[in-house]
Amino acid sequence: MIKKIKGLLSNFSKQEEVVEDERISSLDKACSALLIEVAYADKIFDESEIISLKKSLKETYVLDDIIIEELIADAKTTVDESTSLYEYTRVVNDEFTYSDKLELLSRIWKLAFADGNLDKYEDHLIRKISDLIHISHSDFIKIKLENRIS
Repeated sequence: MIKKIKGLLSNFSKQEEVVEDERISSLDKACSALLIEVAYADKIFDESEIISLKKSLKETYVLDDIIIEELIADAKTTVDESTSLYEYTRVVNDEFTYSDKLELLSRIWKLAFADGNLDKYEDHLIRKISDLIHISHSDFIKIKLENRIS
């Protein structure tokens, strides 16, 4: 996927590493990577998705604007590269409670619905992420319906 994210994710220890004077945990990096993966799943990244992604990354994962901009810029240039979601979901499974996973899934759905259109690739990727982080199907559907834009 994104070289910048892979570089940030290279250390999966529970220690935090310093990146541009900002302390970012491996869990924050993994969750950020999953959000970016979903944002680019349909190969269309419009302004509403950019705003939603930046808001989620900034509020939830405590990333500063410079890092967010770099991650998004790198993602735009490498959207066609394939990657395994396992490296990201492994960290989530190791460190999140089930309720934390539900919150992450809710943020992912908000991002997917940000442009008012759920693409089949976004839906497929979110289903895959949900399976990899061991979310029950009933919770998957419930959270999807809660975040759907009317």
